[in-house]
Amino acid sequence: MSTVFILADEHSALGKLLAGVEASSANLSYAKLGFARLSQANLSSANLSGANLIYADLSHANLSGANLRDASLNGANLEGAYLTGANLKNAKVSDYELRSAFLEGTIMPDGSKYRSLN
Repeated sequence: MSTVFILADEHSALGKLLAGVEASSANLSYAKLGFARLSQANLSSANLSGANLIYADLSHANLSGANLRDASLNGANLEGAYLTGANLKNAKVSDYELRSAFLEGTIMPDGSKYRSLN
């Protein structure tokens, strides 16, 4: 299994071209995706374990069932992101960043499983 390293900062052309990308079930473990624009991307069931997603735009992205274990999501835009059934165990992400994401059944950074109160 190979590891993908992608430089996708706010100044790179690639960082601007990833919005809406179809990458379901992709192996992006340890990928360098800081500052990437991944809004509306389909990353469902993708392996993003250990990925660097700091300040990435993941707004309205489909991350359902994705493995984000040990990922760095500090400063990421997760507004309207679908994280249902995703694994965020030991991920670096704050409650503030998760406030407007869909989290039903998500394994949270502390290992607990998110369940809505509704």
